[in-house]
Amino acid sequence: MPVRSHEDVRVKVATFLRDLLKELIRERPVLDLHSATMLKLLDSPEITVLMPQEVRIGTEKKRVDMALGTTIVFDFKISEREFDEAEKAASEKYWPIVSKAKFFITTNWDTWRIYRVAGAGLSLIEEGDLREAERFLKTQVIPQVKEIRVPPLPENVEALYKLEHEELLNNLKNAFSTVREDARIKPLYEAYKSVMSTLYGKAGEGFFEDLFIRHTYMHMAVLASLTAALGKIGRVEDVCSGSLINIDIALPYLNWWKVALSNEAARKPIEEVLGKIVARANLVDWSLGVAEDVFRSLYEFLVEPSVRRDLGEYYTPIWLVEMMINEFDIKGKVILDPFCGSGTFLVKAFYIKCEAGEDPDSALNEVVGFDINPLAIAVARAELVIAYRRVRGKEPENPPHIYHVDTFATWFGGDVIPIMGLEELMKKARAYLQTLINFKQIRVDNTLEILSVLRNLEKSLTYAIRFSYHECRLDAKCLEEKIESYLKKYLGDARDPFTQKFLEHFEKDHVARSVANLITGHGGNDVWATVLISIYTPILMTRFKPGVIITNPPWIHVTEYKTPYSNKIREYMLEKIKRRVPEKAAQVLAGADIAIAALGKSIELARDGVGFIMNKDQLFNYKHSTPAGIVATYCMLEDLLKNTKAKVKLYDFDFDVFQHGIHPAVIIVKRL
Repeated sequence: MPVRSHEDVRVKVATFLRDLLKELIRERPVLDLHSATMLKLLDSPEITVLMPQEVRIGTEKKRVDMALGTTIVFDFKISEREFDEAEKAASEKYWPIVSKAKFFITTNWDTWRIYRVAGAGLSLIEEGDLREAERFLKTQVIPQVKEIRVPPLPENVEALYKLEHEELLNNLKNAFSTVREDARIKPLYEAYKSVMSTLYGKAGEGFFEDLFIRHTYMHMAVLASLTAALGKIGRVEDVCSGSLINIDIALPYLNWWKVALSNEAARKPIEEVLGKIVARANLVDWSLGVAEDVFRSLYEFLVEPSVRRDLGEYYTPIWLVEMMINEFDIKGKVILDPFCGSGTFLVKAFYIKCEAGEDPDSALNEVVGFDINPLAIAVARAELVIAYRRVRGKEPENPPHIYHVDTFATWFGGDVIPIMGLEELMKKARAYLQTLINFKQIRVDNTLEILSVLRNLEKSLTYAIRFSYHECRLDAKCLEEKIESYLKKYLGDARDPFTQKFLEHFEKDHVARSVANLITGHGGNDVWATVLISIYTPILMTRFKPGVIITNPPWIHVTEYKTPYSNKIREYMLEKIKRRVPEKAAQVLAGADIAIAALGKSIELARDGVGFIMNKDQLFNYKHSTPAGIVATYCMLEDLLKNTKAKVKLYDFDFDVFQHGIHPAVIIVKRL
């Protein structure tokens, strides 16, 4: 009898069970949509129906070798002599996990022991070779799997929404081409394009339209997945728009399709997309909660690598995220990722805080993210809600602190993200509230108080808008009156000075009227709270001092970053460089990335420390003579740390961590 490795046994068992499940589905007299889709997925090598080796189940810290949902838990051995040990471990060490299953199986592939999980222990019901195990599994165990669902692993989510995706994207594209000139939709697309042009420059119309469609598809998939994960059921349009979720996740730009449903020509292709997305979201067993960063693989698949590379969107492996966060004691501290993307750093920080004993609500309140990409905001918010649910077992009452903010504009005096229909309101808000803060008429110096204000403002705006729309629908006058009434009801007793002045501004500058016009002007698109809060977040951020700033910033050459405020970024960097190398400052600046400016501002703001991933040619590269980018970074560090007690640590990676051809390095700065 050959001796097989642990991994060899796992692979054989996984393949064997996949074949049994396919056979079970094919034998069904009628294939419903769920079964037909699952059969397609089982034929794909990309899908993982069984949990892969050593994956945590739920919130338990203990891990098992493999599991088929909550039906079977497996323990693989290389010898029959280890079977008794496996039984004992299942009954003791892993019982909190095993007790939730129906069967426990230990095998070395040639010999199988199958136990029923009953009451307070295990009952052996079958022991034999592979042939006997196959017979018993086919007749007694597999038929008890009433509905085959997959664990929420990133690769599974990608495979689910990758299935027939070109057809679904084409449906959305055809629907959009039908309604793109609709006055309720065109401004949403133009606003989206305006935001994304900050990132991608003057790309062609075809590029932005394709990106808009891809982002719409992922936005729908993320919202449907989160709705399913929270156990909410409703109409497919409500599932895919996020309206069943208590807090705002969606942004209005990518919910344009809700208005398009009223167009007869666009309705059918959109309904087909909605139906398939919801069906796929329900193919996932979200109760298992086995992985972080659920949606990252989907984003990487949907957006071309070349597009992400041009933007400097390099998504960070979990091991590197953990390594960087573990450089700091983050318990009880506010963590900011100013370029948060899908929220990888923040989700991991949340888990680490909870594992350190923090209350999940406190932990959620202490992780903060900004991003200019509207899709990234929705994804990061969804990831944090899923993370909270895994730990707490329910939906959070408060929204995650993820905001649609152009961090560079906030730090370097640029305009905030333009919002159609709110341009004048944005100017009035900054002129009134920012002036009061600058002249210390409003004191907002406590970071946790700032976050509390933002949280209460967003919650109140969300409820005021939702309840008002439910009562008034498209009656603009009714909406204006109700929104203002609800907001006064929710915030009227607030004692903090910013909220009191905010209410004055809300009434004086007719904010409720502006919101009512947005809702009616865009055919009932009512997810505006997250957009509104992005007006006030940069104002409060002028007094925001997080404990730790940790991020993977955009890797964009300073000469290639074209925004209205890019000159201010260059001026900031040039000032620091001139103090160290005055004669060659211009040449040094010409070889630098904007990530260096972000590093400088982060060191100025963070109370305890900073962790940054950068292009190694901007930080440290032992193989080459010192390029200009490294000189720029060291000029920045010397200038900012010259009178400060701090410890600087560098990590140089001599391999392609991100698999895009550019090697990274990491800098950790800790204040002593």
